[in-house]
Amino acid sequence: MDRRGRREEILLAALECFTEHGFAATTIAEICRRSGASVGSIYHHFGDKESLAAEIYLEGLRAYQVGLLGALERNPDAHAAIQALVGHHLRWVEQNPQLAVFLMSRRETELRSATEARVREINRAFLPRVGEWVRRQVEAGALRPLPLELWEPVLLGPCQELSRLWLAGHVRSPLKAAERELAETTWRAVKGDRT
Repeated sequence: MDRRGRREEILLAALECFTEHGFAATTIAEICRRSGASVGSIYHHFGDKESLAAEIYLEGLRAYQVGLLGALERNPDAHAAIQALVGHHLRWVEQNPQLAVFLMSRRETELRSATEARVREINRAFLPRVGEWVRRQVEAGALRPLPLELWEPVLLGPCQELSRLWLAGHVRSPLKAAERELAETTWRAVKGDRT
């Protein structure tokens, strides 16, 4: 097996262990059993459990952000972009349920400290692009002006809450079933006076 394949197997096995048992309760030995990798291989690729968990978190965050930016940048029309953003969020969660659980529940101090600086770096590339898209839409009158700290909760709050409920098993219908309604609700919350 090539190095990339072994690395991916370790990441997948670790993600399964972390979502089933939690970060603190997961051992390297358990990840070895599930991935078929040796302890040496895990330490060679990642260094330690904290770095392994951080890599899962950061790769997931990057993939989510790339998709979200694509949804905004492929849709110059604000209404279509909001629909695409909501659709991206819900589809990403449905297609990546374990990763979504892991990203939404990053509470362990060790994991926070292992990812904090790199999350800031990733966000330094991501947030200005989203901010620029919002700024252009506000200036065009397509979106209403909101304080900066409100954009994320207004745009993604309903999607995020539905995703949490779905991941916890409290919502049984597919997330796709709610996409249109959530997109329209989000649109009504942010549309500007020129739309």
